[in-house]
Amino acid sequence: MTVVNDPGRSSHQASGGPSAYLTRRLIADVRHSADLTALADLTSHRWTDRLRAEARFHLAAMMNAIEQAIVSAVSDPPIARLLSELGPGYCRNAIEHQLGLLSPDFVDHLRRRSAMAMLLRQAEDGRSRRAASTLGEQALDAPHSDALAELTLAEQNWHMPMLLDAAMAPDLPAEPFHELAWSVAALLVQGCERLMEADGAAAVKMIAPATQRVIARHDEAEGAMGLARRFARALPPERRFSLAPAALADARLLLFAALAECETGLSIDAMIDALLDQAAAPRHALFRLMRIDDATVFRVAELLAPLTGTGAQDDEALAQFVESYRRVDQAQAARWLEGMMRPPALADKLALMAAAP
Repeated sequence: MTVVNDPGRSSHQASGGPSAYLTRRLIADVRHSADLTALADLTSHRWTDRLRAEARFHLAAMMNAIEQAIVSAVSDPPIARLLSELGPGYCRNAIEHQLGLLSPDFVDHLRRRSAMAMLLRQAEDGRSRRAASTLGEQALDAPHSDALAELTLAEQNWHMPMLLDAAMAPDLPAEPFHELAWSVAALLVQGCERLMEADGAAAVKMIAPATQRVIARHDEAEGAMGLARRFARALPPERRFSLAPAALADARLLLFAALAECETGLSIDAMIDALLDQAAAPRHALFRLMRIDDATVFRVAELLAPLTGTGAQDDEALAQFVESYRRVDQAQAARWLEGMMRPPALADKLALMAAAP
């Protein structure tokens, strides 16, 4: 998928240099104050061209929205004039030269979000040509159907037209939102310093409280992840199991992950990582725990193939995935879950020792 050209970019940015740098930076080691395990995890993830394009769009569109909010919250006329001189979309361009501001945890979150959005976009295109959604065939009572509709609307925010000058509601969990908001604030301060050709203390004095007000207004419970959790927790267990295959069939990975979170105790992030893992074992275990039938497993393997590395057009590989799934029983799935429930730092150390000669 090609990202639509951004007319707001300056000539040196339109050359592709910074864009290529962003692509490399998303999949390279992030030199940030984080532990070695996070850095190793970052380099092991699979990034396709479409996923990189989706991630770049999400990063730019959310930064646009946060930048607009911060600029609107600055009341000091001199600083407001400087921010106006920077022009709209300043931060989405500036971040491409300051990617060290983004922590490995934030990049991981961006990858998950972008993968879910990419698959939603793909499924939406497919439904326009074929059948209605599988979830739409499920009979839900009024409170639950209303909650599902609200979640659907929130997810539509994720697969809006891919225009880099668009503004996407930054419906992030609290920690990623705080990180992105302060990154935008830092870039705005740096931009003001450049225009003033002086220390940015005056800009900090105005931009910092404006950013704090923007953060104070953020409510992660109203984002797609919060809505998905609320919907899943309101359902009885048997209903969660019956909806899980339909969610997968419709490429609603976030909804599936929220349903599975309620049943397994693993976080949504861990669920999405398992679905996107290049190894088949995590998906096998997760599907078995959620009682997913063979036909749905085949469809989901085909859906996820571009992200997991399985050949989407390779029927033999997809059939082998299902055959391997049939050999995974509940006991094996339970052992996988037990391992996943260990504290990550302990699990990493045990894995290192197990891999030692």
